[in-house]
Amino acid sequence: RTVIEGKLQAMREGKRDWYLYRYLGGEGFLPGYAFPPQATVLAFDDREDEMARDPDIALTEYAPGNFVYYRGDRYEVTHARPRRRRVPGTSSRPDTELDVERVLVCPVCERAYVGEAETNRAACACGQDLTLIHAQKSMALTDMYAQQRQRITADEEERLRLGYELTTHYRAGGKQRRYEVRTAESGSARSGPEAVFRLTLEQGGEVLRVNRGQREQEGDPQGFTLCGKCHRWLIGDNAPEDHVYTREKQGECPRNAHPEDLVRGLWLTKAIHSDLALFDVPLSQLAGDGADPLPADEIEAFYTTLSHTLERAIMVAFNLDEREISSFLARTQGSGPPGAPGSGPAPASDDTDAPYRVVLYETTVGGSGVLASLAEPGRLTTLVERARELLHEGDPEGGCQKACYGCLLSFYNQRVHGLLDRTLVLPWLQGLGELSVEPVVSEDRFEALAEQCESELERKVLEAIRERGHPLPHEAQRPI
Repeated sequence: RTVIEGKLQAMREGKRDWYLYRYLGGEGFLPGYAFPPQATVLAFDDREDEMARDPDIALTEYAPGNFVYYRGDRYEVTHARPRRRRVPGTSSRPDTELDVERVLVCPVCERAYVGEAETNRAACACGQDLTLIHAQKSMALTDMYAQQRQRITADEEERLRLGYELTTHYRAGGKQRRYEVRTAESGSARSGPEAVFRLTLEQGGEVLRVNRGQREQEGDPQGFTLCGKCHRWLIGDNAPEDHVYTREKQGECPRNAHPEDLVRGLWLTKAIHSDLALFDVPLSQLAGDGADPLPADEIEAFYTTLSHTLERAIMVAFNLDEREISSFLARTQGSGPPGAPGSGPAPASDDTDAPYRVVLYETTVGGSGVLASLAEPGRLTTLVERARELLHEGDPEGGCQKACYGCLLSFYNQRVHGLLDRTLVLPWLQGLGELSVEPVVSEDRFEALAEQCESELERKVLEAIRERGHPLPHEAQRPI
């Protein structure tokens, strides 16, 4: 009661997290870089204090069943503080339900679709049939509540050791600009050979981070179970049965929850709206100058290493913090499902011949603008130079054997340390000289805009935009 009364008083007086600027920033009325939205908050059962974390970190640190140490005490995350929505069609005294959405993940390219409108689709954008794929229940990451615990059992220690299964998914939707990147020897975009790789810059794109539940010794994670009445997380094999009321027994739920009130198999999600940079490096470019093709068992290692190399090189070249930028691999149609037998993915069937796409995204609210500037003259060349230095090019002692904490290894990429190998990526980077970035202009889009021109002057301006390589307008004849 003391804690609740203290919070109510702070709300009335506009103190702590309830002051005016915090509210306006969270509602989007103030710029995100100055007043970022409120972070995920963890409240305690015996303290008025609260711990705030960036949602990307809170997705695991404040995950159900996790233990948090605060001021010498141990706390377990036991309850959610979820958002609720009004049930449509109810009486004048409206009822509410948990704000739960459905998420559908393509088994081939891992693109995520969220909500009823998106999950009711027959095929993915990559062409994969989705009619037999089961959509999963999900809930956006919310504030959490923790209770003090003095001891933990051996089963809980084993669960903490296994951790949580986190996945990252690319969701398009932003404004894209596509470029072909060529070396100085490649020639022009219209007459020279194919580009060394393709770069796509997306403004306002979306990345979906998903906590799929606690890792299991065998099999896939089963998600989380949440009581829709008291909002308690039910961790353990017998916890759901012990919690609910039935005709045979009295459950532990203080609000008399029944089996149908439990939400099982729940994923926790966090959507990140940010600038993105997508790198499509064809396999055909990795075997240039008569070199042998990349062995199948090294393909995933190459793209994983390239992803972390680009991420860390951007940090060094443009003075970013480790938590301001992140990366992951998005599989393409030809890479096959995760965990498929065999030594590596098959070549992609699209025109890029890239089984994996490297996706870089800015994690800070509002972004720093670094990724959006990669198309500017000299920026990519600088990035490649820093990447070669990072991988010990020119080191008189030869550098490390595969990877070390001076080049690629860090605390945040421990789970892929076995795949990182600088010797796979460095030769390809050394083959890149002075880079030129040429915009890719869609003829279909140009013709569609040209048909809407109402004067010769408009058409001349449109042609001049294309000839100079500037992005084409998104619309024609739009009144402002």
